[in-house]
Amino acid sequence: MKHKPLNKNNHSGFKVPKNYFQDFDATILAEAKLKNSVSNSGFKTPDNYIASFKSVALDSKQREAKVISLFNKKNMLLFTSVAATVVLFFNIDLFNKATFSVSDLDTDTVDNYILDEIEITELAALFAENELNETQFIDYSISDETLDSYLESVEGNELFSE
Repeated sequence: MKHKPLNKNNHSGFKVPKNYFQDFDATILAEAKLKNSVSNSGFKTPDNYIASFKSVALDSKQREAKVISLFNKKNMLLFTSVAATVVLFFNIDLFNKATFSVSDLDTDTVDNYILDEIEITELAALFAENELNETQFIDYSISDETLDSYLESVEGNELFSE
């Protein structure tokens, strides 16, 4: 890529319209005739404008402008209430109509929750004293078929851990 020296660049980028210099005299004469025929341009300054301007400028310096703060209590209350409304709108579960059933729970999850989170006193409060008595456990009999099916379903390692 060769660079041309700046002093040898013949094209400046500016162009003159066609017939500009041939019509130049006619254009200047037409403009001069127009200025002679129109004496009033339509723009006029008011009378004593300059003299009264100094007094108006001095009066404006003496008056103080009213300052309105952006962070007053009313605006802050408005902004925070709008923000809280937007947060609540997106956090409320209006759009998800999923139903929940007990069968969806995993038994390990429920067991772990009961063991880790619930106190024995809270569990005891759920049962009345007459529901849990020793005679009901002693008198309750399990059939041999039920016991066999339970033992077949449980693996050997689970029996040792219980």
